[in-house]
Amino acid sequence: MTLHPSEAPDPSGDDALARAIGLAATSIGELMHFWGFKPSMGKIWAVLYLSKDPLGADRIAELTGLSAGSVSMTLHELQLWGVVRRAVEPGSRRKLYEAETDIWQMVTRVFRERELKKVREAIRHLVRALELAEHQARSNQPQAMLRSRFVATRLRSLLDLARTGERMLERLSRSGEVDLAPLRSWLQVLRRRPT
Repeated sequence: MTLHPSEAPDPSGDDALARAIGLAATSIGELMHFWGFKPSMGKIWAVLYLSKDPLGADRIAELTGLSAGSVSMTLHELQLWGVVRRAVEPGSRRKLYEAETDIWQMVTRVFRERELKKVREAIRHLVRALELAEHQARSNQPQAMLRSRFVATRLRSLLDLARTGERMLERLSRSGEVDLAPLRSWLQVLRRRPT
């Protein structure tokens, strides 16, 4: 029977601490899953973050309840994201790992490499959709022209929002600050527009 990480006994005898680490690792794994990452990524990062010393893959597997294969693949992915790194232990050939502890740096990297990329992809698609709608708005048929103009107007609103989001994410990933004023302005303009 495999124990849930929060129930796994710690070999050092500190069961309450082992349960605390297991509970935290499970919670971080669930958050990572909510944000579109694999839960194992959150579990492993949390276990490493909460460890005073670097850990080997075998110990990580014990603490997380993950298979050796899952730990190995996940450690590789976490290293690619820059949130886990190999640790050097003088005189040892063992592969040890430690967590990146600058949480803000990790968050901003995800914003730059994932969220910002998605927003920019959406902007490209919205621009193309707007071009198509504007082309159709030049139709000789009044109904098609009116409907196309309506869709084009709504697409412009979505494009404005996406570009506002892009600017906010850029600023957040660069400076750690976000100014919500452009978003508030966009929402006020949207409220005033006729439907």
